[in-house]
Amino acid sequence: MTDRQKQHLLAFLGFYGGAVDGIWGEQSRQATVDFQCAYMESPDGVFGPETQRRIRQVIGNSEKPAAQSSDFWKEITCFSRAEFRCTCGGRGCDGFPAEPSERLVRNAQTARVHFGKIADVSSGVRCQLRNAELPGSAANSLHLRGKAMDFRIRGIDSQSLCAYVRTLPGVDEAYAIDSQYVHMGVEKYERGTENE
Repeated sequence: MTDRQKQHLLAFLGFYGGAVDGIWGEQSRQATVDFQCAYMESPDGVFGPETQRRIRQVIGNSEKPAAQSSDFWKEITCFSRAEFRCTCGGRGCDGFPAEPSERLVRNAQTARVHFGKIADVSSGVRCQLRNAELPGSAANSLHLRGKAMDFRIRGIDSQSLCAYVRTLPGVDEAYAIDSQYVHMGVEKYERGTENE
């Protein structure tokens, strides 16, 4: 299979929006990661024989992406749901006043795979109590709806991570918190809201 054919298949499924020119660059690699996150268990960004087999199977069977499944955690290999738990220690909630957004978690996994290093979540879902305790937190933070996280990828400076996070789908907020950690917020305007 040529690189041009791979791009055509990724474009057909909506993962690739660049020129179908046979030049395999970062956009093609990212489209491969996104496809693998949606349809395969271990995304690595390599469009090898297993990805070729899987993409043909998906197209041939008109499969819906795994991203539309109700239990997407089965496909998340880099994080666990527990890492997104509110850190109030039970004082304001049971740990999950909201579920982490699927887009948020998949984007975090994509970033983790892209850099190939361990990731750490410092803040995921927050309850009102915990959010109010944190200096600088917006009263209507996306953390309250499970649509934001603060995380780092070990060995990667926050400016580099932030620049990459801004290229991911559905990201409406991305900024460096300090030299290591980045805030990522998704689907900010999903329902016409303007939460931060």
